[in-house]
Amino acid sequence: MTDARHTFTDAQWQRIEPSMPPCKGRPGGAHRMFFDALLWMARTGAAWRDLPERLGTWSAVYQRYAYWCAKGHFERLFQSVQQPDMQEVMVDSTCCRAHQSSAGARKSSGPQAIGITRGGRNTKIHAVCDALGNPLRFVLTPGQRHDSKPVPELLDGLQAKALLADKAYDSDKIVQAAQKQGMQVIIPCKVNRKKNQRILDAHRYKARHLVEALFQRMKVFRRVATRYDKLDVTFLGFVHLAGTMKWLH
Repeated sequence: MTDARHTFTDAQWQRIEPSMPPCKGRPGGAHRMFFDALLWMARTGAAWRDLPERLGTWSAVYQRYAYWCAKGHFERLFQSVQQPDMQEVMVDSTCCRAHQSSAGARKSSGPQAIGITRGGRNTKIHAVCDALGNPLRFVLTPGQRHDSKPVPELLDGLQAKALLADKAYDSDKIVQAAQKQGMQVIIPCKVNRKKNQRILDAHRYKARHLVEALFQRMKVFRRVATRYDKLDVTFLGFVHLAGTMKWLH
């Protein structure tokens, strides 16, 4: 593994540095080493105790990471780098297998969104992306939850011209919510739909592959492809970090 794959370039760092929260009690370069440590963790999927010493003490990095997750810093950083093309938006979901280390958290510790399906214990990442395949929002649910459930939360407030999705999202509730926001609905009708049949714009529908390509790109990060974190808030921190890297590329 080369250092270049696990560190931020100068150009990438210049884009995100202005959005960093104050670095209280730490030298000016501490943010960058901290983010290099998180990028190494996200890429490798290693245990926190295996963090190289050159990137800091693993316990200090973890405690700071957990604190930033709780404060929502990673989500705000993810939002700060966005320059979306809202010609159309696409929604989809992907399953992430939950590692055995993700089990055992107390219910009182916070939401965990780990469900049991035929494939075992897993979590679903639901995403909405712009017309270029760049992520805009993420929502976590247990693996057995239907894909359509988080769509209202994903679309709330988005000003896009069209919504693209596969047949799993063909429901009157989603169609009406999208049309209420002024979106053209480009979703294939299910074979059992009897009323309100829609004509599919097949040419524009071909662009939906971009949201699937987004998940493929994000799962290069092993801590996104497999869930090792016990709580949603810490798993979502790595998801937002991977989403930020997608924008920086």
